[in-house]
Amino acid sequence: MKVEREIKISHPVDVVLQIFADPTFTIPRIFPNVNRIKVDGEKFEAEGKVTLSSYHLTGRVFLGYNEVKYVYDSDKGGGVLKISKVDENVIRITLEYDGSLLARIGSIIVNSNLNKLEKNINEEIRLERIKRKI
Repeated sequence: MKVEREIKISHPVDVVLQIFADPTFTIPRIFPNVNRIKVDGEKFEAEGKVTLSSYHLTGRVFLGYNEVKYVYDSDKGGGVLKISKVDENVIRITLEYDGSLLARIGSIIVNSNLNKLEKNINEEIRLERIKRKI
């Protein structure tokens, strides 16, 4: 299955992609109910809960020209999350994942998370820029 969203931003795209390359920023904003995340270089692990079922993600972050890609696997299925530049003030977030039943239930929550992110992205990026001094 695939979920895709284009989001308008008011910050420079390179700065936004730099922030989205950090799993501690990105994973909790995309995946539902993340309660723990561990980062080791470009590798990450996260744990969360969807409805009554827990899940465990492991993956790797790839930073390319105008794109950040997360390749992950979990005990409920795997997939790819891409954040890419569309133009100077728009990014595209694409989540492709297996079509298991739990993934379908989770897609409702992922869409809800993307709606929240779309509403709050500029403020969240602003706060991260202050925190990271970029």
